[in-house]
Amino acid sequence: MGDIGLWIAGLTGATAVLASWVTSRGHTRAARLQAEISAAAQDEARRREVRRASYLAFLEQAHLMGVEYRQTPSILRTEDLELRRTRIEEHRARLREAFGPFRHTGQVATVHARSGEVVEACDRVFTACRTVYMALGDISDGVTESAVFYTSLAHYWTAVDDFGKAVRLEEA
Repeated sequence: MGDIGLWIAGLTGATAVLASWVTSRGHTRAARLQAEISAAAQDEARRREVRRASYLAFLEQAHLMGVEYRQTPSILRTEDLELRRTRIEEHRARLREAFGPFRHTGQVATVHARSGEVVEACDRVFTACRTVYMALGDISDGVTESAVFYTSLAHYWTAVDDFGKAVRLEEA
């Protein structure tokens, strides 16, 4: 009977060790899975925040370009053609300076975009911005009338609004 008791004690001990090992593996797997899920959720939240920040930065720069565009009508009303041409060229130089950060934030926004619609909307904003700039050059050269600026500017603001709509649809 003593041998059976030793055998039962050994079996019980081995069962306890095996049960402990299985339990610890289960806890380890559960902890690893929970850590992976948590890391993935944090990574997605970080990506979402970076994307939103890039979109906001682009919209801010688009509105800063708009601030520059708001100075244009007073320049276009200048009666003296030579003075007007000089003022337009100075204005275009300021627009070129403002375009650098505008372009940079647009590129960052397209890198972080989840949808092609946002990328296309961003490209339309750049195209409209270029059209406004070129219209000012044509007005300065006397090739076209001032009304072209206002038409181009309306297209620019429509493109900016379309970008905002594309972002809202992407975030929905």
